[in-house]
Amino acid sequence: MTRKRTLAAGGVVAAASAVAVLLGQGPAVPAAASSHGATTTVSTVTGVNGNGVSAFPLASSEADEQRVAAYWSPERLKQASSYVPSTKPSPSTGSTPSAVEVGPGDAKPRTGAPRTATPPPVAAPPMVGKVFFKVDDKEFWCSASAVHSAHRNLVATAGHCAYALAQDKPVQNWVFIPSYHDGVAPSGIFVGHTLYMHEDFAGQGDFDRDYAFVTVHRGFSWQPYVENGRLKYRSIDVGRLEDKVGAFRFASSKPTGRPTYVFGYPAGANPDGSRPYTGQAVKSCDGTTEKKFVSAPTWQLEHGVRLPGCPFTSGASGGPWVTGYDAAKRTGYLTGITSLTWNLSGGGRLDAVSTPYFNQLTQRVYIQASKQGTG
Repeated sequence: MTRKRTLAAGGVVAAASAVAVLLGQGPAVPAAASSHGATTTVSTVTGVNGNGVSAFPLASSEADEQRVAAYWSPERLKQASSYVPSTKPSPSTGSTPSAVEVGPGDAKPRTGAPRTATPPPVAAPPMVGKVFFKVDDKEFWCSASAVHSAHRNLVATAGHCAYALAQDKPVQNWVFIPSYHDGVAPSGIFVGHTLYMHEDFAGQGDFDRDYAFVTVHRGFSWQPYVENGRLKYRSIDVGRLEDKVGAFRFASSKPTGRPTYVFGYPAGANPDGSRPYTGQAVKSCDGTTEKKFVSAPTWQLEHGVRLPGCPFTSGASGGPWVTGYDAAKRTGYLTGITSLTWNLSGGGRLDAVSTPYFNQLTQRVYIQASKQGTG
């Protein structure tokens, strides 16, 4: 079946940041923010299965897909801004981080200056990009990446970049734009089909489960044309996500203390108000993760894996953590996603990032998501 969409719009996009910063010495804060070929109709399971995997439809029908695709005009992409989620509302958990919370081993101020994030080595991995979405009446974005699946249609990002804890429901109008840079979507736009995550994130706001896997429809790109003197856009099919940009391989239950690359689109302010990044291109950090797990009680994090010395600010949420990175082939193994940013030194600049530990529970979510075909 052929599906056509047209859109009257202006020029192409810029975007702002995506999510929050860490204040004080140790507490963590989320680092967020055509024609198609024939497709196969896929049923979407909503709810929690026996493995604790939650599934939520995002735009599972053809009508919903077309609605979401038409929503993201170049102007709306340009207007998207930073996303600052709260913790899950509950009697025992506050909505903001406490400045006195300190993870194990973090009470002593760090004196080492953070490194400067740089453009990725050789070239940005093409499977890294941005997710755009809507919460209430505002548009936001985060970082994300394609991860391998049999159906070649899977995206990995942070849980808080797909499920709004304060609203207790999935975000709206979720799309992934791989290889995004400087307002350009060179590899197309991919509408989210179904969100998969661990039940403890949606149910409890547990940041040890702050990861999400989203199946996506075939991608499209906007092709400009002029009709009666007016600029319009028509959508053109670009195929399946992994066929277009490749994907990282999923890996879990790996030891800590490993050399790791982290990619993302930092854009937000440091605690001192400085803004070293624009969020318009992929940046990277690399180093060796700490061997000891870290915690952030406000976010119910007990088993975080932290990379010190990475100065990413908000906007990096959902960006991939990659081990065994091959700079020539621009691929490797996905072992985490940026969830929180840290200020270990207590100074004016952020200087570390962390991911939930990818374990057997993460693998269950990934396996469930990877089984779904979307055409």
